Amino acid sequence: MFSGNQVSAWEKNPIVTGVAAGLVAGAVTGGSERVLDRLVSKKQKRHDRRVREGSAHEVAGPRFVSKLLGRRLDSQEKKRANLAFGVAYGVGWGLIHSGLRKRFPVLRRWGGLPFAIPFFFACDGIIAPALGLSPGLNRVPWQPNAKEMGNHIAWGAAAELVHRLAARVR
Repeated sequence: MFSGNQVSAWEKNPIVTGVAAGLVAGAVTGGSERVLDRLVSKKQKRHDRRVREGSAHEVAGPRFVSKLLGRRLDSQEKKRANLAFGVAYGVGWGLIHSGLRKRFPVLRRWGGLPFAIPFFFACDGIIAPALGLSPGLNRVPWQPNAKEMGNHIAWGAAAELVHRLAARVR
């Protein structure tokens, strides 16, 4: 147990907290993806597949690893690439979130919502199209976009919760 002025490793090291927040948020988002996907109609899913092969998250890992190796991946390699991308994405954005919430405390409000909304527009509106992982938001049907925004809100809330819990650990 900690006593007096002792501070936990979580509070002392924002990098550890950022990594943990990103990984936990990624796991939570996996659950929100499954729940929110049920709200997207089959018609909208078909339309979505006509404009892109999958969400930026589904496409990124295999595409990056395929380019790195210079060959097509088999199904097992695609699964591993998706897992690796998910971990890297969670850790990277967890660190970014940790740094930004420290510098801009307003991002901590409302369960991380002030971070989550710009996070969605940055990822799905700018970064993914710039990397050729997905077309712009205006080409994707509104239901998959709403689902992705919901996933980013779940990510932001989970990451914020980890930071708040880490601040309480004694």
